[in-house]
Amino acid sequence: MKEVNQILHTLKLPDIVTILNALCGVIAIIIVLDGFTYLAPLLILIAAVADGADGQLARRFSSSEIGGNLDSLADAISFGAAPVIITYSSATGTKAQYILLLAMLFYFICGILRLARFNTMHLGMNAFSGLPITAGGISISAYLLMDNGFFDSYIMAALAIILGLLMISNVTYLKARNKNILALLSMIFAVTIISYFINIEYTHVMASMLSGLMAIYIISPIIKKNKEVHYAGKRSDN
Repeated sequence: MKEVNQILHTLKLPDIVTILNALCGVIAIIIVLDGFTYLAPLLILIAAVADGADGQLARRFSSSEIGGNLDSLADAISFGAAPVIITYSSATGTKAQYILLLAMLFYFICGILRLARFNTMHLGMNAFSGLPITAGGISISAYLLMDNGFFDSYIMAALAIILGLLMISNVTYLKARNKNILALLSMIFAVTIISYFINIEYTHVMASMLSGLMAIYIISPIIKKNKEVHYAGKRSDN
């Protein structure tokens, strides 16, 4: 009992938000098995909000000794395991069901490898080495929320493989620090989540916008590299 109290006393506000992240992932797994096709991926988006919030809180307030490991465990649940189970449940009965399962398992393995690498190697305060698993979970959830009419097992399998490869790659992804970008993302997340309780059609529209933003983020290193080449070419001409 003493050991339990000791663990509870080490928890700080950022850790509590991290636990909320993990709970969203677990609940998403449970409710998708009960047929809540859209609410489950929506909970992954809520988990992503909690994941961003705990980072902000950790920078503002002191974090506990277990904060970093707790964050990785929560991410493995909410953005690793949960998307696999939710996606597989959505594809049950389709011809490519098992192809998709293999692709999602590949995504999961890459995700936990990405988290393990992050815990041992940091590229710097302003960048990630490899696509963050949170971005992968958001991308999959946004696609699932777009509408059943858009769902295709082969497209999802291809997306899972691409996301997995990017997570274990050395491609540099900048962290979102710009206040205007963060405000825009927060608004889109909030409207997407709230729209579910108003009209699911609005959720489909917002999820499409979110998918577009995630696509831009995923290819952002290519855009950045092209800009650098362009500016380098201009300087050499001068």
